[in-house]
Amino acid sequence: MAPIPSIQARARRTDRLMTWIITLGGFLIIAAVLGILVFIGREALPLARSGKSRNQASLQMAPAVGLVAEESGKVLGVLRAESGVACVALPSGSPLATLEDGPARPWKQATEPSSKGEFTVLDRDGKLFFGRLNWEKPSGDPDTTHWTPSVEWSGGLSATVDSLLAVRALAPSGMATQSSYRLLAKGREGLVWTEWSEGTLVWKALSLPELQDTTQAIWSADGTHLWIGTRSGNLHYLNMEGEASLQGSLSFGDSITALGFVLGQNSLLVGGEGGKLSACQALKKENGFLLQWFHTFEKLNGSVMGFKASMRDKRFLAWSTSQIVVDHLTTEKRLFSAAVQDIRHAALSPRGEYIYASSGSGELRSWTLDAPHPEISANILWGKVHYEGYEKPEQVWQSSGGTDDFEPKLSLMPLVFGTLKGTLFAMLFALPLALFGALYTSQFAHPRLRNLIKPAVEIMAALPSVVLGFLAGLVLAPLLERSAIHVVLLPFFALMAACIVAPLWTRMPKGFRQGWGQGREVLWLIPAIFIGFGLCVVLAPAFERIFLGGDFRVWLLAKHSITYDQRNAIVVGFAMGFAVIPIIFSVSEDALSSVPKGLTSASLACGASPWQTAWRVVVPTASPGIFSAVMVGLGRAIGETMIVLMATGNTPLMDWSPFNGMRTLAANIAVEAPEAPVHGTLYRVLFLTALLLFALTFILNTGAEVIRQHLRKRYETY
Repeated sequence: MAPIPSIQARARRTDRLMTWIITLGGFLIIAAVLGILVFIGREALPLARSGKSRNQASLQMAPAVGLVAEESGKVLGVLRAESGVACVALPSGSPLATLEDGPARPWKQATEPSSKGEFTVLDRDGKLFFGRLNWEKPSGDPDTTHWTPSVEWSGGLSATVDSLLAVRALAPSGMATQSSYRLLAKGREGLVWTEWSEGTLVWKALSLPELQDTTQAIWSADGTHLWIGTRSGNLHYLNMEGEASLQGSLSFGDSITALGFVLGQNSLLVGGEGGKLSACQALKKENGFLLQWFHTFEKLNGSVMGFKASMRDKRFLAWSTSQIVVDHLTTEKRLFSAAVQDIRHAALSPRGEYIYASSGSGELRSWTLDAPHPEISANILWGKVHYEGYEKPEQVWQSSGGTDDFEPKLSLMPLVFGTLKGTLFAMLFALPLALFGALYTSQFAHPRLRNLIKPAVEIMAALPSVVLGFLAGLVLAPLLERSAIHVVLLPFFALMAACIVAPLWTRMPKGFRQGWGQGREVLWLIPAIFIGFGLCVVLAPAFERIFLGGDFRVWLLAKHSITYDQRNAIVVGFAMGFAVIPIIFSVSEDALSSVPKGLTSASLACGASPWQTAWRVVVPTASPGIFSAVMVGLGRAIGETMIVLMATGNTPLMDWSPFNGMRTLAANIAVEAPEAPVHGTLYRVLFLTALLLFALTFILNTGAEVIRQHLRKRYETY
């Protein structure tokens, strides 16, 4: 047998070793949590970074009448009145080709090329040509010197007009095989317009009195409407189907010098002589159109000369003779600004990464722009934003759409609102049942009944949330829709049945009441519930027919303008409450059962009833544990994913109606993560959502612990 000192020494060594292991394990857990937090924050941080630009070396070229950049921004198409179309590789400036074919030079006029490379030319003979610049490039070859530019020309018609104001190419329709064009021009007698697909041009006069001082014009995307800006600062919207008619007007407050569209060609950009920049839209209404200004941008130095739109997002290029800028439509942020003298023409690469400006002397300036997340700002995430197609500013989450020009709407407020709403309905259902159930089980139930209730409730916690969500979405939601009136009336009928059954208890034999009374009262609720359920089955259809017109969903819509969604907050409250009840019940019951028996015995000895003892002595003493149970349940409800994902329509609405669904922060991550491109805007916003959820639960748990410690100190004298 080992000596006692050696045993004690070995025990001390083992104790020190285990202390170090436990301490190390604790630090590793803390480090892991902090590491996760740092990683999430690092992935979300780029959303807060502003755009970065870099000036590239300038080049000297012949003066241009228009610029257009290729998709990658590495090749620039230059329109010159004297020599036609030339292409240069950038940033070296080496020429790729000069395209000699096309209209006779020198050109009388060339319109500013669009971001797609489309432009229109009036040649020296007054003939009209439509051009489109294309780049043919070998597959997988990044060397721009191997690319072959070409221009597709069409037209060649005698125009007999002084200058072109607006041209729109329309896609072929019906049996047509080639594009048609709508044109607006200035003739000897004023504004004229026409639509051409083949044959000769037949001009029609546009002689509305509001258009006498027209300076700028642009066709809508489908060519059915025409925007016209005037020298007096008015913007007019015309319907050009059939006889031209004025649909509405807006006052700009400055002489209009430039018009343009952003991606999608729904929002019109308007620039003024004093540098004013604004955006407007035309919303279709039953009785016509609603024209409204919905975005205003920082002014430019000098008269606005033109716009170029990105083909990837809602950023756009604008320039005056002394300044060139890139703004974002929705956020109204200025992503880039540079002061350059004598700017005549400018171009923005379709991806929005390269900016070019040509001066009157032919000097070409260029910049790179790195702004990977221009559509994100604090106001986008938390405030109300006026989006395209919306009549007023709103908070919207809609990350994807059906068209390439869709603008993501990434407000987090509907998600935070949905999280709070789902948690509220779950706790409204779970808290009364769990807390009062724990109080009854610990203080009033018979020991044998307690030994049955507590394990049964704790087994509920073993049910996977995906199973609960599956049952809620596919079973409970349709059942509740068919039997909503039964669910509403059941508590009233059950209470009525209990009031009827209660007097019968006093007529029972004393021995029966002693054997089946105290500690077993819950068993008498079972027949009351069944009686109430039977009354619901019989009377609920008549109640719905008499008071609700036969269908409660129609009644809700007609009387209160409330739409009943099958998967709604009530279903989530039942399902998520079912998942939360075991946690709150178990922790609360343990806290209530741990109250020293001496306290309850002293209270009863002083003449207090069992209920008074439970409410005035047991509950206050156990309040720290009860509060902890509530906070644990609240955290479980906030972070729940699968139940909310499967039991609601995942509609990010901001409506407290229990008959509508919602989308929570956790469910949104599960829904959107498979569709989020790595390092894209949606990808980083999802990490920001995770960071927000982490912070929300951390603050909640920290606050709960502070309150619990306060309650513990307050009642520790008991």
